[in-house]
Amino acid sequence: MTGIGAVETELAYAQDDDATVTIRRDDYGVPHVYARDADSRAPVFYGFGYATAADRLYQLELYRRYYHGTVAEILGSGDGDTDWIQFDIEARRNTAGEPSLDEQAAEQLTADQRAVLQAFTDGINRYITEVRESEDLEFHQAFQEHGFEPEAFTTADTAGMFVASMAYFSGFQLETLSATVLDALTQETGSEQRAMALFEDLQWGNDPGCPTSTVQSSDAYSPPYTDVGAGPTPDVTGGQETDRVTRGATGASMMPSNLVTGGDYTPPTDAEGMHEAEMERMRTLASGLDSLGLPIKYGSNALAVQGDITSSGDALLMGGPQMGFNTPSIMYEASLHGPDFDVAGVTVTGYPFIMFGHNRNGALTSTAGIDNCIQMFTESITTNASGPDTYTFQGEESEVETAEQTITVADGEDVTYTERFTRHGVVTQWDPDNGEALAQTKSYAGRHMNCWRAFYECQFATDAEEFRESAQRCDYALNFMWADKDGDIAYVHLGRYPDSEAVDWDTRLPADGTQYELTSADYLRAADGDVPYAINPDPGYSAQWNNKPAPDWNNGDLSYSWATDHRVQRIINLVEQRLAQDGEVDYEFLKTVIYDISFTDLRSIRYREHLLDALADADLSSTEQQARDELASWDHFAQADGEDNEGRHSAGYTIWDATFPYILEEVFGETFGSAYGPASYFLDYDYGRGTLMRVLNPAETALPTQAEYADGDITDALVSAFRTAVSELAARYDGDPGSWRREAALHEFDNLALFGMPIGVTSAGNTALMNRGTENHVVRLSDDPQAENILPPGNDGYVAPDSTTGEHYDDQLAMFEDFEYKQLLFADAAIESATSEIRELTRSASPTDGATGDTPTSEGTETDESTVAGGATTPAETESADTATETNTGTAASGPGFTALTGATAVLGTALAWLYRQDDNTS
Repeated sequence: MTGIGAVETELAYAQDDDATVTIRRDDYGVPHVYARDADSRAPVFYGFGYATAADRLYQLELYRRYYHGTVAEILGSGDGDTDWIQFDIEARRNTAGEPSLDEQAAEQLTADQRAVLQAFTDGINRYITEVRESEDLEFHQAFQEHGFEPEAFTTADTAGMFVASMAYFSGFQLETLSATVLDALTQETGSEQRAMALFEDLQWGNDPGCPTSTVQSSDAYSPPYTDVGAGPTPDVTGGQETDRVTRGATGASMMPSNLVTGGDYTPPTDAEGMHEAEMERMRTLASGLDSLGLPIKYGSNALAVQGDITSSGDALLMGGPQMGFNTPSIMYEASLHGPDFDVAGVTVTGYPFIMFGHNRNGALTSTAGIDNCIQMFTESITTNASGPDTYTFQGEESEVETAEQTITVADGEDVTYTERFTRHGVVTQWDPDNGEALAQTKSYAGRHMNCWRAFYECQFATDAEEFRESAQRCDYALNFMWADKDGDIAYVHLGRYPDSEAVDWDTRLPADGTQYELTSADYLRAADGDVPYAINPDPGYSAQWNNKPAPDWNNGDLSYSWATDHRVQRIINLVEQRLAQDGEVDYEFLKTVIYDISFTDLRSIRYREHLLDALADADLSSTEQQARDELASWDHFAQADGEDNEGRHSAGYTIWDATFPYILEEVFGETFGSAYGPASYFLDYDYGRGTLMRVLNPAETALPTQAEYADGDITDALVSAFRTAVSELAARYDGDPGSWRREAALHEFDNLALFGMPIGVTSAGNTALMNRGTENHVVRLSDDPQAENILPPGNDGYVAPDSTTGEHYDDQLAMFEDFEYKQLLFADAAIESATSEIRELTRSASPTDGATGDTPTSEGTETDESTVAGGATTPAETESADTATETNTGTAASGPGFTALTGATAVLGTALAWLYRQDDNTS
């Protein structure tokens, strides 16, 4: 038997353990997988793996190759800006030096969970074998274009699809950028003390005014609600809300601190060169990069509301995971129905669990935690021509460990490279000329299956406390959120982080690798109760948009945007406005939030009034006055006109969008001087612009700046920025300012996944650029839950060799653009009513002599019989015994796993008997 835990979780096939797996396809091609009569949960996941492969096999192939670093083996060396060889090198480096996933699974998963992982893998392989042996089915067009067929998956492949992508969302480091900025500031000011003061304005330790997902600081500044999109309405919240309100029942919580206290740091000699090399390394793994040198990291938003403050008395949950838009989507929808569970929703394609959706008792979603999971160490190295290279640690020389790796290249010679390791982890930069290297310590290294287990167990949670306990196993930097039919909600910040208050170095900067290292005693871990969480936090709701978890929690890498100006404040303001106006929120309000934050310009609702105030007494030209009037009448909504919002923006937005970058430059440019370029990444980040908020609102914000900017004349800086923008726009457009209307920015549903790989071959089209989730789901919890979602472009990613696609390839895109939703089917009756196709999978062993023959049944199905030897067998050995029965009602769903038929009823297939037994040992 191949795969994880073959000894501990031997899967034997016996005739007395028979279970039928039924896959129902609905009107959107979503598979609903049933195995209610099974003896374990594993058969459901066998069907889940099979259905996923039928819709997304080429995507699964690329995801597993991303984990293993074998993309060049099928795509070649690449061309232009695409270097698949380097892509593979960096993909392997993500987990280099760690225990194998087989080892991690054996230690971190139970036997039942390993069996589920095996079953999901077997389901994928069942589909591969079916296509390979069929005269009618064909592999996805991309397989044929690249001249290969997929090999059988192993459980390490399946686990690897999870690890490669989720570790990407957890892995952030800004130490090299911080070192670059600090070095540039030192050169600009000629003073290390002055440079550090300015650096503190960019990478502050703790902003008490930052909104959190648990409780808010009592003295925090809450930016007032701003109406958008429909003209002015009264602000019934009263503007600044410094008197925090407790609503509903409150539950258990943990609010520890982890503040940056400073200390030693050791930047590399060539800080800028090292940082640029680090970012170049990341460029090979991420599609789309900020021009200032960091890979774009996506986020997600969510809102959970206690039943105590909803109109129905039921808890509500909204989720919007933001992972980009692609064809096919990075995500996949299914519902799973086993002997002791029902769960429906969306997951990243290839994950054997539901991440975003609900079960019988509650709803769940998650967001990226963007916390400090990686610490960079500056090593002192010695290269030796006659022996191994060494590095220094606490006065002793140690050998740099090496491992030779080979990349197979489809269109060229194999490429061999050397991976290096120190006690701090994998070496990412090697600079022998300066006698230095950079190594990184990842807090989650070797702990990946803890994180897999957290997701897997959370989908079965029955209440908030069980959800918290399951979630806290996760060592990735994530946030999990929950709402249940008891009216309770939960927010859990996850991960394992350096204790910034206890270590001897400044965790914002590279540490001295000759002196320091991180040991297990230096970490705070969610599983140990060291990381924030809250059940029923006192506001009565929990809002999330990759923001700060608790008032005194450390601002880690990328979370320097945890400031008074943070994008989650818009969600908080929307909730507070509705509560002040109506006293409660309802299910439809969740959709209002999604629409609002998709288009609201989060810069203008904070800073436009400052600009208009500055312009009030300015001596403006006629053109400037007209531009000022257009800006003042604009409603803060960055939504273009035309079909699907793909036309032109208003003049007000056009003027504002051109002005804002100049505001930053005018306010900060002179002070930061030559360091403004790298510093601007901290100053203008999509999550928030905390330094500008502190400069423009010194009396309200809790954290003062260390410097006086724009020579103390902010008004003059704002006016100057406006004049520069208007002059630029007047040269670009004909006519008066009312006609200055820029074209809408579009996002193409191309075939590049978040990780830069072509997971498809076509594009489903464009959509207007909006700040929205890759999918959206809204849930009202009760004994009869209400739930809707949307997943563009569609659930089916199959493209036939002749380039044809099925009806579910892009059938949700138009709905998505119109902010429409479909039902997230869950109940048996609703699924049966919507069923357009049925497929039954079973697995059986037949005591024949090994010959395989087809025996037609009276119903027109075919039964495939073959010998399965006693004991464990490999997927390849058992696949020859697989048979399938398919029933079609109405128009069949598309996809190679389900042959398209029309007619009221049609029966297809071969008989596939599924007999599944497992040891129930746990580790």
